[in-house]
Amino acid sequence: MRSLLIGVSLLALAAPVARAQQADDPVAAVSGQAEPSSFVVYFGFNKANIDASARQVIAMAADEYKRTGAAQISVTGYADKAGQAEHNQRLSERRAEVVRRELERLGVQASAIQVAAEGENDPAVPTPDGVPEARNRRVMIAMPQATPRQAPPAVAAETPPPPVGAAPAAAHGAERPKRFVFSLGPIYGHNFREQDRGTKDDFGGAEITLSALPGLGALALKQDILYAFNTSDEGVAGRSVLSLGFAPDLGFVRPHLSANVGGIYGKGVQAGFVAGPELDLDLNLTRGITLRPRIAYDFQLRDPSWDEGILWTGLDLGLRF
Repeated sequence: MRSLLIGVSLLALAAPVARAQQADDPVAAVSGQAEPSSFVVYFGFNKANIDASARQVIAMAADEYKRTGAAQISVTGYADKAGQAEHNQRLSERRAEVVRRELERLGVQASAIQVAAEGENDPAVPTPDGVPEARNRRVMIAMPQATPRQAPPAVAAETPPPPVGAAPAAAHGAERPKRFVFSLGPIYGHNFREQDRGTKDDFGGAEITLSALPGLGALALKQDILYAFNTSDEGVAGRSVLSLGFAPDLGFVRPHLSANVGGIYGKGVQAGFVAGPELDLDLNLTRGITLRPRIAYDFQLRDPSWDEGILWTGLDLGLRF
């Protein structure tokens, strides 16, 4: 009879443990990655050792830490509510410590690991006291604000300074300044007097101009193709002059004051050298196109008087390049 009573008592003591084990069995808890930069390692009932699957998850966390260059990695241990709170607190500390040691073994610096233990606090699955729960026996590994490690920006090689006296190079992509103008337009001239004929006549035709180096010292080459009329000596004539002057750029308009030196030849005039002033107005219609009204006076060097030269007027359409 005594033996029977002892056996019944032992069965009664073992019953809660059996019920606890049965309550814990239906739900599986598998270690793995919980979310980006967060991993969970599960432990057996009242255990603080890591199995092969847990080691794989801890290795994943260590690789993630190295890949992202996170500044810190946190390790937090937990326990379920099967048992005394003081025991569960110490159990969660042991679980966090074993994960910390494995991370260090895998190359994570000890100074980067923050270890904490919460015991029964903050369960993943809320349960009453004394109820075991596999999903609460865990260690959370997290890397707050992990960002991908970026390669340092490439340092551009310094451009050596230009030689002393060299002109600065144009900025990359900057438009080359337009220093030439090709223009074409009609021209009209009135010859006040020819010394050897004592007559007056007129010229009409076209003028071709190539200008260079706008600004101070502007240079231009002009060629006129003319026809003399209102005279007994009608026919084709020509005028070739070289112009040197000053053409400041005022934005929309560029006034051009210059001196012409050259010669005139052909019908309606006695061939000879000419020289005189010219005033042009370059109107910048666009950045590359100009309209140029002009007036000039040629003194014929073989005539004795300034009032017996040729007065010219014209209008050119020019292209800058």
